[in-house]
Amino acid sequence: MKYGSNITQKTTFFVLLCLCSSQLVNANELFTLKNLERERATLISDFLSSKLDSQQKHQRLQQRQRQLADMERMVLRDERLLSTKSTMVDNAFKEYDKTFLVHAGAEHKMSAMDQWLNNVNVTNESVLNARAGYR
Repeated sequence: MKYGSNITQKTTFFVLLCLCSSQLVNANELFTLKNLERERATLISDFLSSKLDSQQKHQRLQQRQRQLADMERMVLRDERLLSTKSTMVDNAFKEYDKTFLVHAGAEHKMSAMDQWLNNVNVTNESVLNARAGYR
């Protein structure tokens, strides 16, 4: 009887180990996409920052766009994402123009920031017609 109990414990341990490792693999499948989202948020944050002068902002945006282009290539080449059943992955590829700012901007012959402004429907005209003040 002791032998049967030992096999049951080993089987239970093995099943738990498999479940835990599959969760770790699942978490790592979205790693590149989450990094892309962080880089994109940083680019937009730098663009909207009022603490930087125009030269600093231009230099930072150029650097961030290069980093973002590299991250976008990594996500586009990551085959693990295709096998993942995640709404984050589905939304990222459905909203290609918003997710892959550098690549989509290059396809439309505009910068990543112009692409982002276009996606959020901000135009020069709307900025010039806006009134400053509190709501």
